[in-house]
Amino acid sequence: MNSLHRPPSSAVAALLLLGAFATSSLRAQRMELSDASASAIIVESAEIKSEVTGRIAVTTFDLVFRNPNGRVLEGTFVLPLLDGQSVTRFALDLDGKLREAVPVEKTKGRIVFEEIERRRVDPGLLEQTAGNNYRARIFPIPAGGTRRIVVAYQEDVARSGDAAYRLNLDFPQPLKNFRLALTAFASGPTAKIRTTLGLDLPAWREGKTLEITRRNFTARGVLELALPPLDRPRVLTGRRGNDEYFYAEAPVALPTRARATPRTVGLLWDSSGSGAERDHAREFALLDAWFANVGGVEVRLIRLRDQAEAAGRFVVRDGNWRALRRELEKTPYDGATSLDGLTDDPAVDEWLLFSDGLINYGVTPADAKLKLRAPVHAVLASPRADPRWLRGFADRQRGEFVNLLEVPAATAATRLRSQSARVLRADYNPSEAIEVFPESGTAITSGPMIITGVFRGERATLQLRVGTSEADAQTIEVVALSGENATPLAPRGWATEKIARLSLNQTANRADIRRTSREFGIVTADTSLIVLETVADYVRYDIAPPDELRREWTAQRRSLAPDRAKNNDAHIESVVRAFEERVAWWEKKIPKNTPRVSQKPESKDRGGVVTLDQFSVNRRGAAPAVQAPPPPASRARRDGEEEIVQLQPFEVSAARDSGFAASSMSSARLATGGRANGAVGSRYPAEPTAEPSAPTITLQRWSPDTGYLDHIRRAPNGDPYAAYLEERSGHARQPGFFLDVANFFFERDEPALALRILSNLAELELEDVALLRVLAHRLTQADRPALALPLFERVLALRLDEPQSRRDLALVCADMKRYQRAVDLLWEIVAQPWSERFPGIEVIALGELNAIAATCGETLDLSRVDPRLQKNLPVQSRVVLTWDANDCDIDLWVSDPNGEVASYNFPLTSQGGRMSRDFTGGYGPEEFLLRAPKPGTYRVKIDYFGDSRQSALGPVTAQLRLITGFGTRAQAEKRLTVRLEEKKQKLEIGTFEIAAPGKMERAAD
Repeated sequence: MNSLHRPPSSAVAALLLLGAFATSSLRAQRMELSDASASAIIVESAEIKSEVTGRIAVTTFDLVFRNPNGRVLEGTFVLPLLDGQSVTRFALDLDGKLREAVPVEKTKGRIVFEEIERRRVDPGLLEQTAGNNYRARIFPIPAGGTRRIVVAYQEDVARSGDAAYRLNLDFPQPLKNFRLALTAFASGPTAKIRTTLGLDLPAWREGKTLEITRRNFTARGVLELALPPLDRPRVLTGRRGNDEYFYAEAPVALPTRARATPRTVGLLWDSSGSGAERDHAREFALLDAWFANVGGVEVRLIRLRDQAEAAGRFVVRDGNWRALRRELEKTPYDGATSLDGLTDDPAVDEWLLFSDGLINYGVTPADAKLKLRAPVHAVLASPRADPRWLRGFADRQRGEFVNLLEVPAATAATRLRSQSARVLRADYNPSEAIEVFPESGTAITSGPMIITGVFRGERATLQLRVGTSEADAQTIEVVALSGENATPLAPRGWATEKIARLSLNQTANRADIRRTSREFGIVTADTSLIVLETVADYVRYDIAPPDELRREWTAQRRSLAPDRAKNNDAHIESVVRAFEERVAWWEKKIPKNTPRVSQKPESKDRGGVVTLDQFSVNRRGAAPAVQAPPPPASRARRDGEEEIVQLQPFEVSAARDSGFAASSMSSARLATGGRANGAVGSRYPAEPTAEPSAPTITLQRWSPDTGYLDHIRRAPNGDPYAAYLEERSGHARQPGFFLDVANFFFERDEPALALRILSNLAELELEDVALLRVLAHRLTQADRPALALPLFERVLALRLDEPQSRRDLALVCADMKRYQRAVDLLWEIVAQPWSERFPGIEVIALGELNAIAATCGETLDLSRVDPRLQKNLPVQSRVVLTWDANDCDIDLWVSDPNGEVASYNFPLTSQGGRMSRDFTGGYGPEEFLLRAPKPGTYRVKIDYFGDSRQSALGPVTAQLRLITGFGTRAQAEKRLTVRLEEKKQKLEIGTFEIAAPGKMERAAD
C-alpha cells in the first residue's frame, strides 16, 4: 500500500494532529550531552521493530550512536512517551555483544551508575523522570567511536478509543542505515496503514508483515496502523514463572450521562514556567467548544503557580468568552507548579484544570484529595507532562480527564460535559482468577474494554457491570481458557494494566507498584533498568544480573556475606574513637595568647593532608603542639590566579558563657523505650533558667554585578517585575538568574514575588538534585522551612546514598520543631558507613544531634544512639560551609585575631579553633568550631579549589551558616548563599567581631 498523499479529510486531521505532536515531543530521538562544548552525537543507524498483537503493541528501537569528538563523553537519550506507553526493555552493547538490563530500585540505580561512572567503566541506566518521560544515561561513548542501545516500550493501542497504533519519528540528521519492520497479528481484515514519513510502503506479506530498508534516510513523520474493530471478545494468555495470565479485549458501547449545565465554573489555569510549553491553541479550541455548549456561565479564573492567586471574575454570555481569552493570552508564565493556596468556592459547580500535571513545589502533596466540593476535570495539552497524575487527580475529584494530544477539541468538550461510565461491580470466582483489573469503581472512558487477571484454574468466567448507574448499566462477560492464543505479551500486558490502574493513587499503592514493576522489568517512577559491566559489580551492589551471569553471581555473593557484618561493627567503633578525640579537644582549656611559632601549611597541590592526629590533643590538659600558619597570602600561587572577591563584613556580638547547655552526661539511666526521666532528652540535663541576651548578627546580602540586574533596577515605569519578565527569556536556563532576581525582590521587601521567582528552580530540570538543594537551602535562608521540607524529602528519595541528604532534611526538621525526626535522621548518618568521599561527616552529624537533644525542650527517644556518643559539646562560634555540586573541592578558611588561618591543612589553631576534615569530592560540610573565641576580628573565606564534574550544569552554589551559641538555647545564626563561577576563585565572605572579654572569656581561661 502506498503512502497516502491525499487521504480523506478525517485522515488528514488525524495525521496533522499526530504530526504536530511528533514535532513538539520527539526531541527525544537524539542524544543529549552534558558537555555543552562538544559536537552533537550522531544517530548512525536506526532499526525499528513494531509488533502488534490484538491491541497490545511493542515497539523496539535499536540505535547506534557515533561520537565525532576526540574525547570520551557521557550521553543521555531522552524519550518522552505517550500516555499509556511503558518502557519494558533496555540493552547496551559491551564489547560488541548486547547485555540486557535488569530491574533495580530507582534510587539504588542512580547510586550504582554514578559510583561506577567514577571508575570509568561501562554502566547504562534507563529511568523514568517526571511524568511519562524517560532517559537512558550511557557512559562512556568512546572518542570517535560508537555505542549501541536497545529500548522497547509496550502500550495498549485502544487506550484512546480509536484502536490505532502510531509510530512517531523525528531524527534530526539523515540516518546512514534505516530499517522498519512491522508485524500485525489481528483477526479479521488486514490492518490499514498510512504514513507521513515520505515512504512508499510495500504490500503486506501474508497479510501480517512488511519491511522497509533505506540508506541516508531522514526519518521524520508519523506512521499509523488502523486496526479492524472487534466484533467479539478476544483473549490472549501467557505464562511467566509459575503463573498464567489472561488479557482480554471486549467490545463495549459505553453509556454516558449528561452533566447539569453549570452556572459558575472555576478555571484553574496553570501559569507556572512550564505552562508556556502547553499547546494553548488546542486549549482555546476546547474552550470554544465548551463555552458554546454551556452558553452563559460565570467564570472564576484562578492562576496556579507557587501559590494559587486570587480569583478573577468573568461573565460569558451565549458562548462569547473573548474577554477571558484576552486575559489568558497575556498570562506571564512564571514560578513553580503547586496546589498550595487552592481553596473551595461554594459557588463553583465545576472546575476545569489546564496543566501539565508536573506538581513540583509546595506543601500540599501532589496526590492529595483537595477539599473542592464540585467535580474537577483535568485537561492535558503538553507532551512534557504527567498524564497519570492528571487522570488520577480527575478520578479522585469525581471529574473527567481529556488528552488534547489524542482527541479533537469538540470530542473533548463533549466528554467534559458528560459523566463517564464506571465499573459498578466485578463478579468472578476467586478460585478461577485473582488480581483482576479493572476493579470496581474504575472509570471507563473508551473501548474496547481491557479485562486482565491471573488464572487459578483452567477456565475463568468474568462479568463486569459497567455504566453511569444501574439504570444504564450493561454486563460485559469474558470467558478465558488456559492456553488460548498463547503469547509472551499477555503477562506483561497484565502487569502494565495493573500498574496503570494502581498509579491513579500512587502513594497508597507504591509498594505494590514497585513489586510488580521489578518483577516484570517495567520502568516506573520507582523502578529503573540497569546494565553493569562485570559480575563483580552485580555482586558489589547486590543486583541480580541477567540469566547468563546468575550462577557466577550466586557463588561470589556467598563468599562475601560474612564480611559485611564485621564492617558495620568496625564502623561504630571508628566513630566512637573520632568522637572521643572531639571531646578531648572540647575539654581542653587553651590559652588565648598570640602564638610564637609559624608553620607553612602543607599544600593540597602536593597531596599533603594534615590530620588531627598530628596535633597533641589529649584529655590530660597538655597544651597542643600547634604551630600557626601564615595568613592566606602564603598560598600566593593559588591566590595569584584570580582576584579575590570581597563582600561586605558582618558583625557578631557573642553570648556569655552562662548560656551554654551543660555538656556532661546525666547519671540517670534511660527509661523504658529510651526516654529520659527528665524534662528535656535522655542523658541531657536542663540548661540554667536564666538565659543571656541573644547575640546580634547582621549580614549584608551578596549582590552580583550583572547586566540583567541593572536593567531590573532601572525598570521603566517603575515596574521591575516587567523588566524581569523581559530578561527571563534570555536567561531561562540559568539558575543563577533566578537566584539573583529573587534576592533583589527579597531586598525590596516583596517576598511573594521573590518566592515565585525563586521557585522557578523547581521547573528547570526534571529531578535535578543540585537545583532542588539550591532551592531548598535558599528557602531555608528566607525563613520558609515548610516549603524547603518537601524539597529535601525529594532529595533524600533521590540520593539515599549521600549522607548530606539526611543531614539537610534533619536540620530543616529541627527548624520546624520536628525534633524526633531530626535526631533519627542524624543518627542514620552516624550509624552506617559511607563512601570515602564523605570523611568525618558522622562526627559533624553527632554534634548536631546532641545539640538538638540538649536544647529542644522535649523528651526524645534516643534508644538507638550509642550511649558513648551522647554528649553535647556547645561552642561559641561555628561556621559551616556546604555546596550543591558533587565532585567539587571547595575549602573553608577562617582567620583569627592571632593571624592564624584554620583550613584543611591546618585544622587546629593555637587558641583552639578546629577545622573538620577536607571534603574533596562534593557537598561538604566543612565546619569550623571555636569553643571560647578570643576577642577580635575573624575572617571567613571560601576557596573554590577544583571541579571534576562529568555533568557541569552551571556554577557551583555554596551555602554558608555562621552560628553563635551553638548547642545552647541562645543559638543565633545567619545564612548566606553565593555562586562560585570559576575554579580557583577565592571569595572573601566577610568578618565577624567577638566582643570584649566577659564571663565567657574568664571561664575559658
